[in-house]
Amino acid sequence: MENFGVSSSHITKEIQDPQLLEIDKIYGAASGLSAQNAKKYHNTLLYLSIVGGLLALTFLIYDEFDFHGTIFICGLLLIAIYLIHRKANTMEYHKKYLEYRVLAEALRLQFYISSAGIKEDVINLLPWSIKRSIPWITDLLLTLPVDYYNEKVSILDLWIIDQRLYHESALVRTEKQNRRNEYITKGVLYIPIFIYIVAILFDLAIFFNLIGGVDFTNIYLLLKIAIGLMSVVTIVVESYYGKLSLFNKINDHKRMIELYEMDEMEISAHGETEEIIMNLAREFINENSTWYAYQSNNKPGLVI
Repeated sequence: MENFGVSSSHITKEIQDPQLLEIDKIYGAASGLSAQNAKKYHNTLLYLSIVGGLLALTFLIYDEFDFHGTIFICGLLLIAIYLIHRKANTMEYHKKYLEYRVLAEALRLQFYISSAGIKEDVINLLPWSIKRSIPWITDLLLTLPVDYYNEKVSILDLWIIDQRLYHESALVRTEKQNRRNEYITKGVLYIPIFIYIVAILFDLAIFFNLIGGVDFTNIYLLLKIAIGLMSVVTIVVESYYGKLSLFNKINDHKRMIELYEMDEMEISAHGETEEIIMNLAREFINENSTWYAYQSNNKPGLVI
């Protein structure tokens, strides 16, 4: 789940408690840092994919045309890939993106349950895997004041409906992006097949002597280059789009929509009971933990 409904602030006219506003302020900072690092992380994936594709293309030119000067370009591109990858690892864009997102969602959850008048520390809801993997978040959450709230507001609009609408909108965007990516992926698959069929037909025409007086050398070279270019495109597509986990994000949004719809019905039937709210809180943190787990496997890799 890319973001669990990111906004700069939860503040509404209903919330006046200074401690809640302080948590909201910290949330805004954590969410902003996550967004900044997410952008740098995605840019890193794009740069590595493009430079990796250019490297493959340059090797192809070197192999087919014997342009010996291109070997130096290959060396420069290898250095570029190394430097981009090294900077991303040194600056920890991916790690910061995920960890600040987990922190922001924990703060968001603390804001919600405290707004509902429930004196529960969100740290008690975090799974052991998160506490162990990101211990500094636990240390920060321990400093939050969660025992002295004088307000209690309805979380139906503040949390449930607002987040359901967010996930519905995000689902539409993600499905649209996924369809576009599928078109690109299918194109990468079908075009080489088409080129391969053309190459077979061309060989058959030569075999049955249907083509005469033609220099076949250049035609063969063009076919080889076309297939090679599609291999380059495949590298770019797989190394970039393969890291976006769009299928997982779509399922995440669908599950959260179903969860919020179910809780809306529960609240309509039984009111905003502490049991309903805390069950939602546990599901919320579990979804966030699942998102962190699969996104942790999407670190930028060397594209060579």
